[in-house]
Amino acid sequence: MSRSSIPDTGVLFVQLGTPDDPSEAAVRRYLAEFLSDRRVVDLPRWFWLPLLHGRILRSRPRQSALLYQQIWRSDGLSPLLYYTRQQSEAVAQALRDSQILVHFAMRYGNPALPVMLQAMQQAGIQRLLIFPLFPQYSAATTATILDAVQAAYASSRCIPVLRFAQPFFAHPAFLEAWCQQIRQQSDPSQFDFVLFSFHGLPQRHVDQGDPYAQQCQQTAQAIAQRLDLPNERWQLTYQSRFGREPWLLPATEQRLQELPAQGIRNLLVICPGFVSDCLETLEEIGVRGQETFLHAGGEYFQRVACLNENPGWLTALEQLTRQELAGWL
Repeated sequence: MSRSSIPDTGVLFVQLGTPDDPSEAAVRRYLAEFLSDRRVVDLPRWFWLPLLHGRILRSRPRQSALLYQQIWRSDGLSPLLYYTRQQSEAVAQALRDSQILVHFAMRYGNPALPVMLQAMQQAGIQRLLIFPLFPQYSAATTATILDAVQAAYASSRCIPVLRFAQPFFAHPAFLEAWCQQIRQQSDPSQFDFVLFSFHGLPQRHVDQGDPYAQQCQQTAQAIAQRLDLPNERWQLTYQSRFGREPWLLPATEQRLQELPAQGIRNLLVICPGFVSDCLETLEEIGVRGQETFLHAGGEYFQRVACLNENPGWLTALEQLTRQELAGWL
């Protein structure tokens, strides 16, 4: 291979993270790293760290491991890791003629972000696009990746030219991929109601300027319009509350309990804040969410799978990547 054929430009897709396996020990390691991040839990360290390394990491890993075991793939991979790898490989294949090196990393867990940044550097990458796989920006997701990248290069004498991909919550290709996925799996017009469930966030974070909730609203509104859903037949909700302080409302779990009493018998749930299925979509919504709705009197519940390996999404992701690489291709 000639020197000119060796890639000097790279793309690193980054997801939130996953345990290495669904064991209690692996989940404990993952949660310890995840919940120690100040961007994720910004409570005073003197208060939070003793609580985390005491009661929380003694009890929560066992509970979470049981949930992970329900959704873990038979090939030994978590769904999030599997789909992120597939998405990365699809873009790598699409860009194979452009001399672009494409990899993926996890902010927490493996493949670890610092390790993959080092691998990119060792491969001779001089220009690097960091692409967080979060449609909507939040300090608890996108910003912590930026923090980790900065920390990884803090002592480096040679830093590549860096770009960070923009949130794509309103990008037409992303929205159309979701509409395609929804139409392939369901007919929204045949349901009494549609919930758009996004991962929650403390209300305090939004009050302090985090644009996450506004971007979630824009995503849900745009998809609903493309599906011709009247405003009275859909609602945005927030899931996965953690801790005792007020989080964004309305809460998905509460609405699942309330809707049957309001005459909603057939419910469609869509999670457009997640590009890949994971614990929060497969188990929290697909298992517990369904149980909550049916137990409350609902008759039929359907969750639309996340974008995962949807061909329209893989094409959209390639398009988004090419746009972010403008001038480098």
